[in-house]
Amino acid sequence: MKIIITEEQNTSLRRRFYYIKKVLDVVLDNMYPCDYSNESHFYIGVIYDLETFGFLEPFLDLEGFKGVQPEEFINFVKQTQKDYIIQYYINSQEDC
Repeated sequence: MKIIITEEQNTSLRRRFYYIKKVLDVVLDNMYPCDYSNESHFYIGVIYDLETFGFLEPFLDLEGFKGVQPEEFINFVKQTQKDYIIQYYINSQEDC
């Protein structure tokens, strides 16, 4: 899947897309998709976990995201990774 990166997005986030993907993979691996009724419910759950559990603050300091706010990170994930999250849910349904 190709992702179009626009100028509206934070430059430091665009440069660290690989690390963002790693963080998202950790969050997805810690979720249990069978607990969700559909892909949109799962997507909302992933975003909720990113927003709620304070998971991002330590990571943003460790990976060189100085000056990036957690809200910017979450908005970037919402803009660029929705299809990836939904596809993860669909692929995980085989295990339910």
